[in-house]
Amino acid sequence: SGIGRATVELLAESGCKLLCACRRPDSLPKLAEVEGAPFDATEPSPSLELPPALDGLVYCPGSIRLKPFHLLSDEHFLEDLQVNFLGAVRLLRHALPSLRSSGKASVVFFSTVAVRQGFPFHAGIAAAKGALEGFARSLAAEFAPTIRVNCVAPSLTDTPLAGSFLGNDAKRQACA
Repeated sequence: SGIGRATVELLAESGCKLLCACRRPDSLPKLAEVEGAPFDATEPSPSLELPPALDGLVYCPGSIRLKPFHLLSDEHFLEDLQVNFLGAVRLLRHALPSLRSSGKASVVFFSTVAVRQGFPFHAGIAAAKGALEGFARSLAAEFAPTIRVNCVAPSLTDTPLAGSFLGNDAKRQACA
């Protein structure tokens, strides 16, 4: 809906043909280059039909659960790990044969600046995205030079997911 939607629009405008696996494929921009497919990052086995060769994979599901550490349960940590890390592991495992067939593939994961900065109330998401960053670094070394693997870590971005944190000028100023 936020960064993912902007990524889809940018890639489609640049002429890329896209298979967009997301929770609500019916909400995708109506563009000829974009095919939607249902995807749930918490499902153990992705059932996506992928082409024989895939030039890229962008994984940007995310969550924001900002709470003091003492209020985070094991279930909260597991939910954040499911969406932000294990979903990426499963989807990449599923897509790897198609990415290898390309010969020039690239993988991009989305993390958060909170991993490096150490923000308060970010223990759950920082832990999950930190796992994703370590995973990306390891795979970048393992898959080079055939498949490039990168992880970008934006700060809080004005998207529907962050709406409650950036809902007015005072909140936007505080986050800046």
